[in-house]
Amino acid sequence: MNIELNNVSKNFKNQTVLENVNLKLESGKIYGLVGRNGSGKSVLLKIMTGLMEPSDGIIKYGGIPLKKGQYAKENLLLLAKINKKTGEERINEILKQVGLEPDSKKVYRKFSLGMKQKLAIAQAFMEEPKVLLLDEPMNALDEQSVQDMRIMFREYVNKKPAIMVITSHHKEDIEIMCDQVYSIKNGYVNNVEENGQKIFI
Repeated sequence: MNIELNNVSKNFKNQTVLENVNLKLESGKIYGLVGRNGSGKSVLLKIMTGLMEPSDGIIKYGGIPLKKGQYAKENLLLLAKINKKTGEERINEILKQVGLEPDSKKVYRKFSLGMKQKLAIAQAFMEEPKVLLLDEPMNALDEQSVQDMRIMFREYVNKKPAIMVITSHHKEDIEIMCDQVYSIKNGYVNNVEENGQKIFI
């Protein structure tokens, strides 16, 4: 499974948020998106998930283009092909992996922010998707949980293999986890590498 973005742009009224983005993402890799607040990281993820249409350009999942006008439906049909149904055994397994107790009687409204984040991660992983697009997945997690998630993410991507794209303001998350890092600045997406070393902007 590959994801390709060909000349993807996004404009809001007179503002260009993304300009001619060209990316090819491959299974078995973790990709990082970095940039200042408002640079377009979340917009790019929303476009890739089908929650937002690009102003221009084409996105392909496994060679299948997502079409304008049918974007949401095309995306759901594609996800239906990729995703599998899951059972209680898998749910228990993934809850333990993220550090939540499957038999806990604690209700969601009493969860801490960290527990809510862990549950969101569990929801993202439970159907074992081939593509994971995660916006700031380490927010509200304590240091040990961050370490555990980094290991879990890498093992999952390698085993599946899957494509994972994450955004993060934490330099370490990007440097430790990501195989390739892209920076978004002034609407443009650029590969971020310097002498073979990932750098953080």
